[in-house]
Parts: sequence; structure tokens; C-alpha cells
Amino acid sequence: MKNLFYILSFFTLISCSSKSYPDAKWENKQWTVVEMMGIPVQTSGTVQDAHLVFDADDQQISGSGSCNRIFGPYEIGKKNSLKFGNIGVTMMACQNSAFENKFLETLKSVRYFQQTGGQLLLKNGEKEIILKLQ
Repeated sequence: MKNLFYILSFFTLISCSSKSYPDAKWENKQWTVVEMMGIPVQTSGTVQDAHLVFDADDQQISGSGSCNRIFGPYEIGKKNSLKFGNIGVTMMACQNSAFENKFLETLKSVRYFQQTGGQLLLKNGEKEIILKLQ
């Protein structure tokens, strides 16, 4: 009976671990924005591209809006729901500020995700793809 208690406790702890969520597979990968609101985004293959990096343990993102560094919390829920919290941004002057502002506004609209092939699709409340990352 005592062994059964330990086994059940072990499986309960494993099932509560953030590593059981899909974001554990996203960790330490630079997810570069390749499409926003159906419009392809030109990429350079550098860290200057708009991108996200997920930290599954702390449920935090970091990355770039294409000029400024971005950071903040995110939350994954049931049925592939995903929501970003208040995103912090450094305040450097940029030529790409219109793009970066649109990217940050689009992140606020994210409610769902889908991972397919090598892409991470971020969707709004109507489950329309608003960001494609790879």
C-alpha cells in the first residue's frame, strides 16, 4: 500500500510538471516571425529578425521585435490555448518601429497555438493564424 502511494505521488508530480506541456519542446529555440497577419515577413537569418524564445520552466518569453528586446510572461492552457502577459520592451529608436509596434499588438491578440512541421502557428480568438514562426 505504501509503494502504491509513492507511485501515485510520482505520477502526479510528473503530470504537473511544465515539461509535460508542448512549450518544453520550444525551449531555447529561436522562433523567427516569417508571416504576420497573412503577410510574409522578410528575414535576415540574424538575431535582428523579430523572434521569440520560450523559457518553459519560468513561462517567460524573450526575443526581439526587430529592433528592441522584448520579454514577458506567457501561459499555456487546455485545448492549445496560449496567452501572453504584459510584454516589456527596451526603448531604442528604430527605423522599423511601425513593424515592431504591429508585432507587439499582434502578440496581445494571441489566444491559441498549433505546432505543425517546423512551424509554430499563433492564432487569435477566432482561431485565425495571425503569426507564423519557424
